[in-house]
Amino acid sequence: MILIRLVLGLGLFISSLIAGWALGRRGILTESRARALLHAVVKYVAPVVLTLSFWRLQIRAPGPWLLPLIGALVSASTLLPAWACTRAAPLTGPQKGSVLTSAFFSNLGFFGAFVAFALRGEEAYGLATLYLVYFSPCFYSLGFALARRFGAGRREVQPPDELRWYPFAGMAIGLALNLLNVPRPAFCEPVNRVLIPLDTILHVAAIGSQLSLRLPRRWLRVSLAMSAIKFWWSPLVGWGLASAFGLEGLPRFIVLLQAAMPVGVSPLMLSILFGLDRRLTNSLFVFTTLLAVPWLLVYLPWIR
Repeated sequence: MILIRLVLGLGLFISSLIAGWALGRRGILTESRARALLHAVVKYVAPVVLTLSFWRLQIRAPGPWLLPLIGALVSASTLLPAWACTRAAPLTGPQKGSVLTSAFFSNLGFFGAFVAFALRGEEAYGLATLYLVYFSPCFYSLGFALARRFGAGRREVQPPDELRWYPFAGMAIGLALNLLNVPRPAFCEPVNRVLIPLDTILHVAAIGSQLSLRLPRRWLRVSLAMSAIKFWWSPLVGWGLASAFGLEGLPRFIVLLQAAMPVGVSPLMLSILFGLDRRLTNSLFVFTTLLAVPWLLVYLPWIR
């Protein structure tokens, strides 16, 4: 049953990515349409999903609140081997920026949180989302700083889109209802079973429409090094931190799962905004995402 759920979860993510890519190549899901789709999902779907998920979280124990801290520490630790990689390989400034941002930002939401939902249900999805609370502040601070430092274009960037506050509002409302001990109505039970997969499909398809699935051979060594960071270094650091903080049960599982996620989509955005090496970032994203599927089939039984 666990294997079936995992295959279905990963299959949904990958098939949505490929479907979006195909629609993009055919000119159906253009850049403007993909942007409009993402705006609609963030404004109208994500807040509902997060409100319902956070409403039923078991948050009275201190364990769940350690998740964002551990997540930030795991991500920060990846900069050490990533910087070593940029020193060992003959990379330009924009290429170094692509490596560093790709190492720091993993696919914790569309990949990690959905796998958690597929394996352990709605509560696991809520904890996986809680784990990545640090993500947005770090993206708009450290991520922008790294991209500015190494980017070739250094374009002027507008203030962060107010859309990012919609998901935060959903989390806040759900937590408030939870802390006030307001019972969640029974009719809400099946809602997230539909909305969480729908949210994933729409997000990933929109992102996939703007991807290139080519993997240049020149980036093979760098992609292998990034895979080692994502699938060996980060899980090891996550295991050490989870043990040090004494996490057990579902919170420990979420840390070990999220620490083993591939490169996220955010580095692609930074590459466009600041003139990092877009082809390298794209290659790191595609390579680690494809490798994550067989890796998780081996890794997940061990962390359970």
